[in-house]
Amino acid sequence: MRLFVPTVICTPLCLASRQAEGSCAIIGCKAVRGASVHEFPAELGVAEAGRLHGRPVVRTYDLGDCGDEDRFWEMWQARLAEVVLVLRRPDGRIVLQTKSFYPAGTFRLPTGGVRAGEDLLAAVRRETWEETGLQARIVRFLGVLRHHFRRRGVAMERASFVFLLEAGPGRLQPQDGSERISAFREVPPRALESVAGQLESLSGEWAVWGRFRALVHRFVAEAMRRTSDVRPQVDA
Repeated sequence: MRLFVPTVICTPLCLASRQAEGSCAIIGCKAVRGASVHEFPAELGVAEAGRLHGRPVVRTYDLGDCGDEDRFWEMWQARLAEVVLVLRRPDGRIVLQTKSFYPAGTFRLPTGGVRAGEDLLAAVRRETWEETGLQARIVRFLGVLRHHFRRRGVAMERASFVFLLEAGPGRLQPQDGSERISAFREVPPRALESVAGQLESLSGEWAVWGRFRALVHRFVAEAMRRTSDVRPQVDA
């Protein structure tokens, strides 16, 4: 499908992180209206997801040479796309997770890879179950984040498909032990900006990973403020 929606072009993530260690990686962003997006493979079901759950906002990020960073490449080496799960509990809070090998205190939105030939909505349902043990209802297709980067000088592109879901009151219990999910946290939507800031503050081998993961948290925080599906925010 071909979408004509606002696109954000940002300065290279890795370059910015080297220039200002510990600061926000994305600087000098500008909005480009009417930018077209390449067609996704029909079998992925992006058009159907948009028809059923709303037209997503599409943003493009120039991540520079991030493909040469080990933690970044670990995420994308075996996948071309991922789903980002914005799981909203009955009280309005959003589910975050951490893993046993993350830096202490690091929580983020659940994500998972889209398998080769897998339908996008099927990937959302499968990953929701594997990550949380819940069967959630898709509320809205919030966004498509396109990531342009280079790996050893070769230009590459990956995508994050962001969905808002109603998760219900059930117990959070990961079904895939290989993911090494060790804990969950539930926060009000407005706290996602702070989560992004914490991710951006990571250093060492986690610095670029953290800055990259912060992008979708800022995107979701913005989307949750503007979508008509958002309820009044709960207290922290």
